Amino acid sequence: MEQGYILEWLDRTINEFNPTQTQSANFEDHRFQSFSEEVRDEKAKQIAYLKKLAFNYPKKRKFQEVLDSYFSALNNLIDNAKRNLKLIAAESVISKKALELSVASLADIHTFLLTRYTVSISPDEPLRKYNLEVPAIDFAQPTDNILLSSHPALASLIRDEFNAVFNIGNLVNITSRQAEYFKDLNDQICTREQQNPGDEYFCSLELLLIERNFNSTRFVKYLSHRFTNQIEEDASGNSIEKLAYLQKSFNQIPVIKGLAYDRQHDDLSLTINNWFICEIEFRSRSNTGKGSESPYTAPKANSYIKKTADKVLCKLTVDQLALFFKAADQSKIIAAKSLSAIFHAVAPYLSTPYKENISHGSLRSKSYSVEGRDKEQLLSFLAKLTRQIEEL
Repeated sequence: MEQGYILEWLDRTINEFNPTQTQSANFEDHRFQSFSEEVRDEKAKQIAYLKKLAFNYPKKRKFQEVLDSYFSALNNLIDNAKRNLKLIAAESVISKKALELSVASLADIHTFLLTRYTVSISPDEPLRKYNLEVPAIDFAQPTDNILLSSHPALASLIRDEFNAVFNIGNLVNITSRQAEYFKDLNDQICTREQQNPGDEYFCSLELLLIERNFNSTRFVKYLSHRFTNQIEEDASGNSIEKLAYLQKSFNQIPVIKGLAYDRQHDDLSLTINNWFICEIEFRSRSNTGKGSESPYTAPKANSYIKKTADKVLCKLTVDQLALFFKAADQSKIIAAKSLSAIFHAVAPYLSTPYKENISHGSLRSKSYSVEGRDKEQLLSFLAKLTRQIEEL
């Protein structure tokens, strides 16, 4: 259903106004009326084409390709028209007026396109791709904000991240997701000025960033360093138990579903939980020959090393494994007599960083009640798996 270059007339018309190629000053007064009608007709033609675009290309991938191609061509035309408008001599009044009419028509087409297909515009593509302006954000200063002034190290991290995104050299790369995220984050920082009472491990600013999935690599490093320092500073007790308790506290923080700072990275929850898993595993193995932790940790570490050799180590919790196999059973991706039969078959061959031996009974019992947090983390793992499959 290809229709060639749909913007050909507008493209040819805009090029005619380039003073370096044609004598645009000879655009006479009597031609302006007919030209105006032609521009209006062409605008109507383009809008009619855009209205039917989704129907002409029912396959989502092809539709997105055509839409992106149209956006790119339209934006180039707008840029060329504005550039030619600056080059036209001041005395070429009629030519200037005609080109201004063309620019206005292109702007109308652009506005219709944005309005009609907002859901098809990727929030992770640069705003420049869609000929959109980067919004000006007056980000809060620590000197004027209680929340930022109370946590200078974290405030500096946020400021550095903001400056890295909104510096002059990066303006052409800023996405709508980044702009909207920082605008909303700034609004939250300006209104949340009180310390959340009763939280033992996380300050108000940390809670705000965690709940909003601020998955910046800098914030990941900040949290992992802070957790490590907190464990090292407290010499009493079992470090593995402390890590497990910290992880539990972290996972109890509510997270806004679907929100993310950077879609190129895993969700903050997934990354930090992976860090906890690796840290607990490392400390378990390190304690094997030390005996510095509680007496029961050494044999557990030995068995942990052994279990990875004869079982599949899965970095999901038992709850998440139960949810995964339940979904696979109900969607008929895995076929068996029953869900219980699936659990009987797989349980002997699976282990997690927290549980060496998984019983089919525990998988079955966990499948009856599904926690929202487990759903979110499992979906994050599956999204990562999907991206990996696409790259193969």
